Amino acid sequence: MILTCSACDTRYLIDPRTLGGGGRVVRCAHCGHSWHQTPPDDQPRRIELLPAPGPDLPAERSNLPALIPPPPTPTNYLPWTILLALFVALIVAGHLARDRIVEAWPPAAKIYAMVGIRVEPLGAGLEIRGIVTDRRIAGGEQELAVRGEIHNGSSEERTIPRLRAVLKDAGERALSSWTFSTTGTRLLPGESTTFNTVVRDPDRRAAGLSITFTKGS
Repeated sequence: MILTCSACDTRYLIDPRTLGGGGRVVRCAHCGHSWHQTPPDDQPRRIELLPAPGPDLPAERSNLPALIPPPPTPTNYLPWTILLALFVALIVAGHLARDRIVEAWPPAAKIYAMVGIRVEPLGAGLEIRGIVTDRRIAGGEQELAVRGEIHNGSSEERTIPRLRAVLKDAGERALSSWTFSTTGTRLLPGESTTFNTVVRDPDRRAAGLSITFTKGS
């Protein structure tokens, strides 16, 4: 069978069986033009493709047009790469911010412990107790005095964090807040220390007070 390149008119003598039953894409060895070549109409149709000619073909057939295999289907790994990057970023962020996470949600300490990361809630082992409030007039201005005690009930020496006081109304809504420190900075096991703080001109709607440990300054 003779093939003729429609681009440069170069002619090739080939065995029509190499085209298979449905034809093949071929490329001109002279100019590089590619086209789909169907087998002759009188060629028997077969499902099986004959093996491609091996490297032991005679030298005079070296100018036959090349048979082009269909391109492989590309695999898109981008969505999986993005998902993996987000998962790694979430793990890193959770590790770096573990103290703040446990401070905001103390039960998270148990979750960290399950994966071998020990994180103690802020003020672990310390107890705030004996809170007493006193409204009074000083220098013609009303003020609220607060005092209480910090006790170390653990078996280890503990550093005392700063304290945060929040005034609340009858509906437990926060009205105002401030931070302060105790008279000491560390407590041995079983030791206690006191704290005192005063807020001037407290909100008249204040009906409650809460004091917690905080990292704020």
